Amino acid sequence: MATQALITPSVLEWARMRTEISLDVLSQKLSVKDEKVQKWVAGESKPTFKQAQKLAKILQIPFGYLFLQEPPKESLPIPDLRTLDDTAPSQISATFRELLYEVDRKQQWYREYVLESGEDEKSFVGKYNFSIDIATLVDDIRTTLQWDVNLALSIKNKDDFISIITKKAESSGILVMRNSVLANNTHKHLNVAEFRGFVISDKYAPLIFINTADAKNAQIFTLAHELAHLWLGESGISSVELYKPEEKEIEKFCNKVAAELLLPKKAFYNEWKQEFSKKQNCEVIAKKFHISIFVVFRRALDFGFIPQKLFKILFNEAKKSFEEYEKNVKPSSGGDFFRTLKVRNSEIFSQAVVSSALEGRLLYKDAASLLGVKKASVVNEYAHKLGIK
Repeated sequence: MATQALITPSVLEWARMRTEISLDVLSQKLSVKDEKVQKWVAGESKPTFKQAQKLAKILQIPFGYLFLQEPPKESLPIPDLRTLDDTAPSQISATFRELLYEVDRKQQWYREYVLESGEDEKSFVGKYNFSIDIATLVDDIRTTLQWDVNLALSIKNKDDFISIITKKAESSGILVMRNSVLANNTHKHLNVAEFRGFVISDKYAPLIFINTADAKNAQIFTLAHELAHLWLGESGISSVELYKPEEKEIEKFCNKVAAELLLPKKAFYNEWKQEFSKKQNCEVIAKKFHISIFVVFRRALDFGFIPQKLFKILFNEAKKSFEEYEKNVKPSSGGDFFRTLKVRNSEIFSQAVVSSALEGRLLYKDAASLLGVKKASVVNEYAHKLGIK
């Protein structure tokens, strides 16, 4: 008879809930009956050591955790990262936690790289506080990123727009990583309901992460929103619910900054056509500026172009459509491998890692690990794609 593993039932249940896996799915992965797993959770029986080892692997926890007397208290891998009400999340998924560890490792490496290279601090990080006028902050972002007020109108589609503003942010020294999966693991998807993005405020290596499982125009707003966070020097995990009113002061402020950055008041007035219906105006403006219709509705209300009653009607209609979109959206297939790798890792981070490997300052296997690729040989090929070699 196989030796039983004296695991703690409460820890097993904690790990199961943490990974958001149902009992029946867990049973299938273990190739055992549902009743057996239920008995383990209830403490009525124990798994074998082999089964316990498989449990730990499936539940993404160290094997030893299963034998603790109670579930461990896990701190966030990025100490100053908080939800936007300035508290640590009570519970986040194992995939998101793993993502935070991965991004933290990359950000810390890049910070050391910047310091060793003798680069100066990024003076815009934490430059302002809430007392600053929104127009002044927006003007400073535009000046720093060389973001012309008419940029959106000169670009044809949302894909090009987010690529261009990402490049502008990176040219200013901001790491911008965009991904819908954990590293390059297409089996571990990031959940938009859990987060849309997050930002790490750091004077030497500021970083923005965008969840690309989200709608493209929502990603654009999230990026603008996180830029506001950097100028305020505030790290945070962002949900940025476009159709829900914000209660937190920092979120209200950053939303207003993002709205003015993406759709300036003057541009809104210039684009509003009297011959169009109010709804048609909003739809045309949203398309021209590559932003969410929710943002345009809000701007139209604030500027007095639509009444409160119509605003609510249009908002609710759009909300239903957006929720339907979120249900049916499918993860991207990834496309060109190296192009995707550059988007997921940030171009300036990729250049730093690859250059360090080519110069002998970083082992190839460590460079591959930082980039999230399995083969060290990929680094040389990636160097060619980046124009380094």
